[in-house]
Amino acid sequence: MSSRWANCFTDPRGPSKPTGDADMTQTIVDLISQHTQTALAVVFFVSLGEALFLIGLFIPSTVVLVAAGGLVGAGKLPFLPILLLASAGAVVGDALSFWVGHHFKGRLRSVWPFSRYGALIDKGEAFFGRHGGKSIFIGRFVPGVKAIVPGIAGMVGMNFGWFSVINVVSAFAWAGAHIIPAAGIGRGLSRVHSFDPRLAILGVVLLATLLVLYYLGKIAYGFAYPVFDRWRLGRIERRGPSASRLARYETHILSNHRNIVGWTLVLMVAALAAGGFLTLLGNLLFDPELKLIDKAVYNFLQSFRSDAGTRIVTAVTMAADGFVLTGLSLALVAWLLIRRHFRVAVTAAMAVATSSLFVPLVKGIIQRPRPTMLYAGAESFSFPSGHATLSMTVFGVLAVIVASHLAPRWRPLAIGAAIGAALIIAFTRLYLGAHWLSDVAAGVSFGLLVTAIFAFLTRRQDRAIRLGPLLAVLLPVYLGTYSYHLWKDYDRWTVNYAPVPIAEQISPQEWLADGWRRIAERRLTIAGDQAEVLRIQTDLSLSGLTVRLEPSGWTPLAVGGLLETLLPSRVSLAERPAAPLLHDGRRPVAAYAKPGPASDQRLILTFWPSSFQLGPGEDGRPVLVGGLSLEMLDPIAGGYAILEIAEDSQVLSNDLDSLIQSLAPGAASTASSDILLLPKNGAAMIEAPVLDGRWP
Repeated sequence: MSSRWANCFTDPRGPSKPTGDADMTQTIVDLISQHTQTALAVVFFVSLGEALFLIGLFIPSTVVLVAAGGLVGAGKLPFLPILLLASAGAVVGDALSFWVGHHFKGRLRSVWPFSRYGALIDKGEAFFGRHGGKSIFIGRFVPGVKAIVPGIAGMVGMNFGWFSVINVVSAFAWAGAHIIPAAGIGRGLSRVHSFDPRLAILGVVLLATLLVLYYLGKIAYGFAYPVFDRWRLGRIERRGPSASRLARYETHILSNHRNIVGWTLVLMVAALAAGGFLTLLGNLLFDPELKLIDKAVYNFLQSFRSDAGTRIVTAVTMAADGFVLTGLSLALVAWLLIRRHFRVAVTAAMAVATSSLFVPLVKGIIQRPRPTMLYAGAESFSFPSGHATLSMTVFGVLAVIVASHLAPRWRPLAIGAAIGAALIIAFTRLYLGAHWLSDVAAGVSFGLLVTAIFAFLTRRQDRAIRLGPLLAVLLPVYLGTYSYHLWKDYDRWTVNYAPVPIAEQISPQEWLADGWRRIAERRLTIAGDQAEVLRIQTDLSLSGLTVRLEPSGWTPLAVGGLLETLLPSRVSLAERPAAPLLHDGRRPVAAYAKPGPASDQRLILTFWPSSFQLGPGEDGRPVLVGGLSLEMLDPIAGGYAILEIAEDSQVLSNDLDSLIQSLAPGAASTASSDILLLPKNGAAMIEAPVLDGRWP
């Protein structure tokens, strides 16, 4: 990928305001791309080290190879050298491991440092015994034995020629399994960066964090934990009886007395949930960008609305309506009281009551309007979502009770199911247009906080609860109230949740007089960032647009899907659809193409619906906004290429000025910030926006 396209969405009037994260990410990527030879060496030696006998268990090769593959996909590292060097490193490492086993043979268990890992050697030997020569290939992909099996093969006298064949084949398969998918992700993220820079940064950071945590956990359990366990037991033994409160607390932690470590983690979850809620609240009050994100996500989801989808999602969201969850909560508390589990009953009642009272209280204070008017009173306000809050609270309380009866390894599954159910309910609120994204995120956060506090307060109390009789009561109650609620109110709520027009109605005179100033002058990404300038506004139909644009050399072009843009293809640029760039969460309604300044480039004029329409209801004409971008092909290998979206300020400035002049020949453009108004009825107009010192 050429560096001249690194800063996408530059504008004739100056670049968009950069973010610190974007600058840092670009600096890191540039640093790696400037030291390609070093990156190649790192890939080789990490792949080699990962295959060395025992040593490979400590080498996080997956992190390095996935990162390298991502950079290959982003065009910062060459594909073939990375694949060959990773494979070569794995081949050399396995060959050295084979030599170690062949050289020491049966003495391997008595030679330091191998003598310290007799259990792992036994595990590798058992694996080799089960699978024979196939274990060289299979073991390459199995954590815990992949750095052991080649040495075992040498120790038992496997034929080196046969070993080498399997070694080479498995090395290429292993390297490809890491690098090729990562390259695909890297390609996707580099393209997503054109749609929304923050999504790319978030994706890279999230992927890297998960990989690092995975390997840290693997190292901790495989090696560091036994060392820590010996230190822990020795520390407890040396402490002995002590009058010091701090010493007793340390002993309790080291011995995990009464699961103190687990409950400390629960409190940490509570702190994180509280922090998440407060962060969302603070951003809502003081950061206008959050509202732009909410609006973009709302518009995006509303574009997928359908009558069938509304009916299905309405039924799902009603499963967490107040009537249903109240009935479930009352049944839970009543059963606990009858069975004399008073502490759990009171705590559960307080948890549900806290969430039920907290939501209308905050709504009344913040008074944030909903996307659509559905309720009256405090419920007419939006932040936080009552459905998200109560579903997370009620389902979370039940999950805590159920988890106390499960084996430790299955407890996260119960909690995860509750969180998953709450997230499904949260999504239904977004799809139905009942809430903004930040509303449901805050609701889930507060519900998780209440759930964590409930779990902490009822520790060691809920294990005496008989789960079978409890579920035998709660399931019929829940299904009964839900069924009755559907029978009684489903038709009414299906009508209430019906899609509503999201465009504001204004008259043509208002639009031409001053209403055009209220329309965004830059494309807004799904994260609320400003992208390219939008200098054309029109209420023409698509056929009318085509008639006006074709004399200037613009031809209609289909808008493709996201996968068509992300995936490599051998299709020529002229035969490819336009990239589906979003504006304020809205998909393009039309695109036009024209040859670009170079033979392998094309100019794309894209139109999106704005938030205004001229005239009432379905007869109203949407005001469309148009922006100009440049597309080209970024070749990879074998004739395959990826669609690249970029802007060159001078090229696009000149072409956009020429386009405006051709559409409004009677008006003289005085500045590159002028807006072209192209009404269906009347002559084209060029207006100059009033700048206030901020980005126009």
